[in-house]
Amino acid sequence: MRNSEFEIHPFNEAFYIESLLNKTRSILNDVKSLNKFWKNGIHHCKNDDAILDILQNIIGNVGAISRFFWPSKDKGYYRIRGEKLRKIYDVSDSSVLKNRDMRNYIEHFDEKLDDLLEEFTIGIVMPKYVGPIDDFNDGRAIFRAYFYDQHIFKMLNVEYEMKPIIVEINRIHEILLVQDENGGRF
Repeated sequence: MRNSEFEIHPFNEAFYIESLLNKTRSILNDVKSLNKFWKNGIHHCKNDDAILDILQNIIGNVGAISRFFWPSKDKGYYRIRGEKLRKIYDVSDSSVLKNRDMRNYIEHFDEKLDDLLEEFTIGIVMPKYVGPIDDFNDGRAIFRAYFYDQHIFKMLNVEYEMKPIIVEINRIHEILLVQDENGGRF
């Protein structure tokens, strides 16, 4: 098969739908878990590790979804598949899901951690923080943080606005559910 002839055949559509549903379902279940931590508007520090783990897991799954729409190998049938899926799910190049920094931080997290620790020789390192946003422009390095008043997850000093990410994941998830109910068809 030549690359220009690649097509997602109807009998293969269910595989893409199931693959994406696996990720969107996981993300939305993680969001439900996060919301339980703020039940009644109360945050307890004893949940900080779980909160940060869940947020990092969400970012990892978002990166995996992003690769369906913008494959790391942007050529041949990978490119064609990405273009087709972006069209089907109405995902533009301005989508929050395209964020390559997010994908690269997850995929190369070990290297990014090494780089941060190599560059940071003096000062304060905060391994974790969950709370309201504070003035962190004093040279502190943050391993992982969640500023719940701004819905910002920060990992290795890179910030992710979580609300627009979750809104887009939920939108795609709703399309996937309809497709799944319609026999696994786009």
